[in-house]
Amino acid sequence: MSLVAFAIVLATIVIYVGLINAQRASDQPYISRFVAGYMALMAALLVIALVPRPEIVPIRVAIRAAVASGLFLLGFLFSFPVGLAFVAAGFLVFFALRRTAREATRSRPARLSGLVAAALAVAVLLVGLEVAQRVIVCPERGNAVGGGPGLITGPYQYECVNGVAHYHGR
Repeated sequence: MSLVAFAIVLATIVIYVGLINAQRASDQPYISRFVAGYMALMAALLVIALVPRPEIVPIRVAIRAAVASGLFLLGFLFSFPVGLAFVAAGFLVFFALRRTAREATRSRPARLSGLVAAALAVAVLLVGLEVAQRVIVCPERGNAVGGGPGLITGPYQYECVNGVAHYHGR
C-alpha cells in the first residue's frame, strides 16, 4: 500500500511542478516551492518507512502517521483533482499505518509518537504555508496587488509599489 501511495505522491509532484512552471511568474513564488518541498518530504518519509531495518521499526508508526495526516491535509487544501490524489494516497498510508500499529507493540509510547508525529506534520504544513504566502516578491518597477486567505492569521492583502510591499490585514 505504501508503494502505491508513494507512486501517487511522486506522480502528483511531477504534475504539480509541471503546472506551476507552466504558469506565469507570481508575486508569491515561495508557496509553490514550499508545497513541492513538503510533498517531496512526504514521499521521502514513505520510502524511509519501507526500509526493512531494525532502526526504523520503532519509528515506523510515527512516520506513517505523519505522512497520512500530511497527505490528508494537502488533499483537503488542494481540493479536486490534485487533492483527490493526496486523499487517496493518505488512505493507503493510513491502512498501512493500521497494519503497522497492529504488528508493533501496543505500547502507549508508540501510539503517542504517532499522534505527535501527525500533529507535527499538520503544524509544519500550516505554519509553512502561512509563512510562504507572506513572502512577497514585488516587481522592481510598477504596481501589483494581491492577497490570500491566511490559514492561521486570517485574510490579508498586499500592494507592491516600485519594489516595496505594503500589507493590509484585518
